[in-house]
Amino acid sequence: MTLTWFILAHMVIPEKIGRYIVKSELGRGGMATVYRAFDPSFDREVAVKVLPREMLHDPQFRSRFEREIKMVAALEHPAIVPVYDVGEEDGQPYFVMRYMNGGSLSNGIEKGKFSIQDTARIIEKIAQGLAYSHRKGIIHRDLKPDNILFDDIGDPFISDFGVAKLTESSSGLTGSGVIGTPAYMSPEQAQGAEIDSRSDVYGLGVIVYQMLSGQQPYSADTPMGVVVKHITEPVPEILNVLPTLPHEVDNIIKTALAKDKSHRYATTIDLAKALNLLAFGSEGNITYGSNTGPGKRGAFNATSVPASRGKTGLAIVGIVLLVAIIGFFLLRNQLLVPDQPTVTATLPATELPTLTAVPTLETAVSSFAPACSADIAFPTPDVRITNFSCIRRAAYASLTIPEGVAFEVQGTDASCTVEAVSGGKQILSCTGPNFFLIELKVCAPPVLSNEDLAQCSADGTFNSANGCCISVPPQDAGCAITPIQLKGCE
Repeated sequence: MTLTWFILAHMVIPEKIGRYIVKSELGRGGMATVYRAFDPSFDREVAVKVLPREMLHDPQFRSRFEREIKMVAALEHPAIVPVYDVGEEDGQPYFVMRYMNGGSLSNGIEKGKFSIQDTARIIEKIAQGLAYSHRKGIIHRDLKPDNILFDDIGDPFISDFGVAKLTESSSGLTGSGVIGTPAYMSPEQAQGAEIDSRSDVYGLGVIVYQMLSGQQPYSADTPMGVVVKHITEPVPEILNVLPTLPHEVDNIIKTALAKDKSHRYATTIDLAKALNLLAFGSEGNITYGSNTGPGKRGAFNATSVPASRGKTGLAIVGIVLLVAIIGFFLLRNQLLVPDQPTVTATLPATELPTLTAVPTLETAVSSFAPACSADIAFPTPDVRITNFSCIRRAAYASLTIPEGVAFEVQGTDASCTVEAVSGGKQILSCTGPNFFLIELKVCAPPVLSNEDLAQCSADGTFNSANGCCISVPPQDAGCAITPIQLKGCE
């Protein structure tokens, strides 16, 4: 059976994918759908992850997909979910993984906060798998609780290696496009900059914060708002959320989530050792290829709730804030540099500042100033598009405009929102239909007196610097329309 079901009805479950007999749907996200299936050739249950058909629109994707997945399949580590098979069904790529029946870390966080000891046991194993992959030159790029799975005895495994990189490079974006989960994305990845293994250290640090506190470090009304906070806001004090935690926890979190990656732990192993030292009084004998720290097998079982959540470390109590976003979207390294703008967003039309604070004429005049030459114009605000991204298949553009200037979207099919103000710049995010051309009007009207206005006719504006009239109505003086071509994210 082909996968035409995906086009005709997204919610219809196929009977087969390749030789694999589909039993149920395990999950569906913006960039993939996962099925529980049976492999008759090896008489075992598997998980089949189906990637979007649109990826194959990129003529280079097929070879890149095969190359990247083969690299991931070559990762052999007791903390990494193994990849069994790779294929393509009716033009749609998929790969087959070991089926993990112990649930995900997200399931555990939903049940409550983790103790320091349980957190250390799980992170120690995940850190070793990540460090092993980093030595192989593979960065995960999309660490989050959904991608940490457990087997039936509670051992944790990392899944979805390389998928974020594949979706990034096949997203059809012009310039830098960023795919990932905003709630766990490092500042450098969010800005479309080059990343290394320390980006995974950051993601793991966010997970530690969430396991211990029951919530993510940053929240906002929009996915772009979360991304901007990761880039611009200080690391929140976890002790403000849970004052009973040891003070050393705050130091560990702030080191893992340092904005400057050179100030973070150099490796995930270093982060795990710091947690072990706090939890057990010993760093443990943690290596790149073994699970020999102070933790035990069966560190966690997502299907059961521990009886106690205190200093003994058997626990889970609290509630997690799920931030579904993808997304994503995003910004260049220059975001924090005052003279180089970063991300963008737009305000609803009801919040737009008045563009025309034009004084009324009190005295009629019989003569006007001379017309300006064609090369004279009012200065317009500096608008910079910094990034394009996809979140849950929705297209976003990030840009910056000077603080205090007015803006509005021409038309009703798109919107822009101010996500933050930093370094004299407004950071905006704009979204709309895929491939839509947004026309953003940004204005910094000149300050004109009644005497200035009286020197030009109603359809012109006086340019005091040159002593002449520009054939631009006062309401449009200092304004410019910036075209923003959104990309396809299906």
